[in-house]
Amino acid sequence: MILILGGTLEGREIADAVARLGFKALVTVVSGYGAEMIPQNTPVEVLVGRLDALELEQLIRDRGIQLIVDATHPYAYVITETAWKTAQANCIPYIRYERPPVSNETNDPGVYRVKSYGEAAELSTTLGETVFLTIGSKNLEPFLKAGKVRGSRVVARVLPDSKVLEQCSALGIASRDIIAVQGPFSLEMNLAMLREYGAGVLVTKDSGHTGGTDTKLAAAARLNIPVVIVSRPESGNGPVTDNIPEILELVKKMISK
Repeated sequence: MILILGGTLEGREIADAVARLGFKALVTVVSGYGAEMIPQNTPVEVLVGRLDALELEQLIRDRGIQLIVDATHPYAYVITETAWKTAQANCIPYIRYERPPVSNETNDPGVYRVKSYGEAAELSTTLGETVFLTIGSKNLEPFLKAGKVRGSRVVARVLPDSKVLEQCSALGIASRDIIAVQGPFSLEMNLAMLREYGAGVLVTKDSGHTGGTDTKLAAAARLNIPVVIVSRPESGNGPVTDNIPEILELVKKMISK
């Protein structure tokens, strides 16, 4: 059994390809929303929920996991670190898929790169009156606090998931400042949203072309809006590739059906 830590487009592609090669595959996703994104005709098992180290180790033993393919989001550093250490402890191979970044493709002086969400919050609220967030839902609080201090409006574009919307509400984000929609988005859609909400600054992660970072940057440049990019966490553990065919070749070499 191959364990694929998914929740991304590439994770779904890898899971489908591995299963169609004849291998048994178990895919993990964080939420029911993530499970819904996996096509029903993909011949894999799906496990919904976050895994800590003990749960992952138990899963490896119970399901006879022979290989871990980590295809989680580039910013999901907790599960990546956990998966690598657990694979090492249980003497099973580990492969990390990580999509290429795009932020290093531009030297635009209006693009600021920072190392943390706290730093991004402090900087962004000085660059524009309306802060347009496209960072997901886990790290909104620093922006709301900084926005309150400086009188900035904070608009959050998040996934259309009930738990995410409950979280936004609990943080005190006004309904008019929540955009619940599934990306990634075209250049035209990003332009329309930035204009509609009067964005003064865009905050994003470098989620690669797959995550739509390129079209966000292009839209902001078109509107002359500064961009704050939260840098990716460092990930130096285990073999890493951005080539899905390479992963499939490794699977065939490492695992017997």
